[in-house]
Amino acid sequence: MEALRAMGVVSDRTAATLECAYKALRNVEHRIQMLQDEQTHTVPAAPAERESLAFLCGYGNLADFDRDLLHTRREVQVAYDALFAQEGKSAEDHGLGNLVFTGVDDDPGTVKTLTELGFSDPSSAIDTIRNWHRGRVPATRTVRGRELLTSILPGMLKAMGATGEPDQAFLWFSRFFEGLSSGVQTLSMLLAREDLLSDLVATLALAPRLARILARRPDLLEALVANTIPKQPKPEDAASFDAALDSWRRYHREQSFLTGHRLLHGLIRSDEAAEVWTRLADDTICFMSAVAVAETTRRYGDVPGRWGVFGMGKLGGEEMTAGSDLDIIVIYDSSADGAQTWFTRFTQRLITGLTAPTAEGELYEADMRLRPSGRAGPVAVSLPAFKHYQNEEAWTWEHMALTRLRFVAGDEALGREVLGIGADAICARARSPRRKQIPGDITDMRRTIYREKPGSGLWDLKTAEGALIDIEFTVQQEMLLRARPDLIRANTARALSGLADADDPDNGDWCFLRAALNLLSSLQQLQRLAIGNEPGEGDMPEGLKARMCRAVGEEDFAALESRLADVKSRVHTLVGEKLQLPATES
Repeated sequence: MEALRAMGVVSDRTAATLECAYKALRNVEHRIQMLQDEQTHTVPAAPAERESLAFLCGYGNLADFDRDLLHTRREVQVAYDALFAQEGKSAEDHGLGNLVFTGVDDDPGTVKTLTELGFSDPSSAIDTIRNWHRGRVPATRTVRGRELLTSILPGMLKAMGATGEPDQAFLWFSRFFEGLSSGVQTLSMLLAREDLLSDLVATLALAPRLARILARRPDLLEALVANTIPKQPKPEDAASFDAALDSWRRYHREQSFLTGHRLLHGLIRSDEAAEVWTRLADDTICFMSAVAVAETTRRYGDVPGRWGVFGMGKLGGEEMTAGSDLDIIVIYDSSADGAQTWFTRFTQRLITGLTAPTAEGELYEADMRLRPSGRAGPVAVSLPAFKHYQNEEAWTWEHMALTRLRFVAGDEALGREVLGIGADAICARARSPRRKQIPGDITDMRRTIYREKPGSGLWDLKTAEGALIDIEFTVQQEMLLRARPDLIRANTARALSGLADADDPDNGDWCFLRAALNLLSSLQQLQRLAIGNEPGEGDMPEGLKARMCRAVGEEDFAALESRLADVKSRVHTLVGEKLQLPATES
């Protein structure tokens, strides 16, 4: 109450009144429970029993007790009514016509109101809301839940109309609402914060993927209300390995949702979102590494040497999106007997921490196929084995992947040593007779991807012609051919900047590819967040199309599609020249 008063949510007078009332009602509650030694909160109806309660509360007679108790409850009611005065806001107050959801037949005025809001099937929405009012979902099984629903409906339906796609907004809100185990707390939040209600409706309409997450975890709304940075758990505070997994999943869920919400509503840019997703993944790996070390030490003894966890792919390049996998490799340095066994057990616990579903949900899918020897190799790789493999056995595609190597957790000195080994191996390849194989190998790989994953249209931003893989392959070919450690950069944008600085300033190829990368990455960030993996244009809500236009500075979606088609065509032409693709594929 003091915090609410300090923030100006309640007045000084209301805070003092409610604090006094709270103490008085708690005192009465405790004495009710003392009378019969039972868990109850109801004042006895029988005068004799209530008189005993009055005496126990320090009163000399029943009349004074009843008078004060009634006065206290009336003060609380007055304060409540003042705080939630908007509860009585009607459809008329929102500038709407009829909104009647009782009876068997649809109210013609309500049908008209919903039609004017843009609903294509008003009867379906009316029937759904009618069932809610009848208590057929957990959120409205109490009288209070139904009262709150009645109060938020005008604002909710108006907000759905404002999205431009009220049917879709209503569909996703229904799934969210019907997934609530109890509606009073959530509905009270939405009623008290009309801006939160509008925000929720817009989020559900823009991003079906976030809507599915909210439907499973409606408690995430509290993160928006709190508007604070979630507190990061500490490994040492967890009572057990399983408790650590659960505590981080709760933190990760909240942080991930808030990041997605900020990106969706334009509060952070797409490149900033990539940094935040990557930092969250890094923090997750650091936390899970710490608890995996502690658990492995507890079971099998002290750590027998140095270790490091390294990211590759989007994790290594600091280009994570919503739902990205973790490409990781674990490398250790030890000559102790049994080191391989210890670090294998450590790695298995690390993967469990990152991927295992618990009661608090899941985190990531982890991919370790980029380790030496792929699935056939050990999950933890010794430093000498890593060095030998990269210098003597690695294929061209493995050195392409190695350009994305980045240290994430563990011993920093080992991290620097491993990165040096990787850079040296890449440069050694470029100085050896194997150099002449690099362009052909990369071209063959790209042609294979064309055949096996030919792309699914304009909005395939990853594997289609002129999409992100074209740019990444071109940059990686340059890094493998030039034998310059300073040009080996895990982040594609920074690698393009390095190539631009190293070459003729008048050569605009690298600058164009960087601009194209920025466009494709910005659109992919929103696409992955709102819908998932690479959908077609027909799957996009209208609100999402508008959000994409704002993200890249286009006035309308037609202009955006025209620009995207032009950029992808130019990228593929340029990449076709650099990768020496046959004319039919360029």
